[in-house]
Amino acid sequence: MQWIQNLRLTQKMMLAFGIVLVLMLVQGIASFIGLKSLNGVTREMADNTLPSVSTAGALRGLIGEYRATNFTTLVRASDTVKNDARARAGRIHADIDKAIAAYKPLISTAAERKAYEAFVADWGKAYKSYQDVNEMLELDLQDDAIDTFIGGTWDAHAKAAASLDALLKEVSRQTTVTAKDSATTYTASSSMVLVMLLAGIVGGLALAWFFARAIARAVGEAVRVANDVSRGKLDGTIDTSRKDEVGELLTSMQRMQHQVQAVIAAQSEMAQRHEEGSISYRMDDSAFPGEYGRMVRDTNALVASHLEAIGSAQRIMQRYAIGDLSPDMERLPGEKATLTETMDATKASLSAINIEIKRLASAAAAGDFSQRGDVDRYQYDFRDMVAGLNQLMETTDGNLAQVSTLLQAIARGDL
Repeated sequence: MQWIQNLRLTQKMMLAFGIVLVLMLVQGIASFIGLKSLNGVTREMADNTLPSVSTAGALRGLIGEYRATNFTTLVRASDTVKNDARARAGRIHADIDKAIAAYKPLISTAAERKAYEAFVADWGKAYKSYQDVNEMLELDLQDDAIDTFIGGTWDAHAKAAASLDALLKEVSRQTTVTAKDSATTYTASSSMVLVMLLAGIVGGLALAWFFARAIARAVGEAVRVANDVSRGKLDGTIDTSRKDEVGELLTSMQRMQHQVQAVIAAQSEMAQRHEEGSISYRMDDSAFPGEYGRMVRDTNALVASHLEAIGSAQRIMQRYAIGDLSPDMERLPGEKATLTETMDATKASLSAINIEIKRLASAAAAGDFSQRGDVDRYQYDFRDMVAGLNQLMETTDGNLAQVSTLLQAIARGDL
């Protein structure tokens, strides 16, 4: 899955949303197919099955009404009643023919067609028998008409009714099958939608977990590197094999790590050179970009500032070393003022011992060897110097006293 890792974050998000959209599209297609199938079953029932039941039921009522109307023509009734019954029977027959014609386009199966054709044939025979009865009545053969009606016509009508019942039974069977198909289609569609919904949820969660984990791991690696750098740990390994934004971030952090290491190496090099005595060595700030160069320049300036103060003290000390106590150390700020104070104290000590020596020398030149330096004002070698001068003055004074005594004795002739 390296290619996914190398995708940009925007591309990762687009890929994740694209997959989710594909899952939603598949779910929508599955739902559409299920609804279409269910709609097909529903339309089949609405456009075919139910009209077939309705038409077949209407035929059942019409042929029953037709038989009852024809029966009226057989009873001993007035001619007016009989004529009305014949007219009504004609209208009912026309309605039956219309219903038979309307039913034909509704046939959907071979079994239904066979039952329909059987009914049409049986009804044709029954209608022929009804016509025979009417002809007998027109010929005034009342008894023959009644015998035919309750005999062959009745049987023919019963057979046609049975054929119609068989057709109704077939239509009812189709209705049951259609209802079962509808239920099956609904169950299948619901199951498919549910499965696709669960697949979409699981797939979406899996994608979210996968990409969130990938991004979190990448960001976690960047955080680890940043924490290492912040703690001064610059030898950590940084994986820069990624090609996305996090990979670019890690690459930048690696460059930053190398820059900091380079600055530290340069500082270590300068410290080593100074330790070896090459105090004029400076880091090359042009080798470092931006603030890193400024950091190196500031370090160079810091070292130069301290070395300048030390150099100034060195130059003045050199003058003091040859007896020139006229120069003073420049006034340095802050903690560096300690160096100025030290140089001032050195000059003051040298000036004091110089003054002391001049005073004793002047006294000796004037023949006053009774003068002594204040030993308690000085420490260490300066104290020893004053003490030595005091001893010299005392020794000279003692020697001069002895010479004076000797000369006085010679003067008196006391040899």
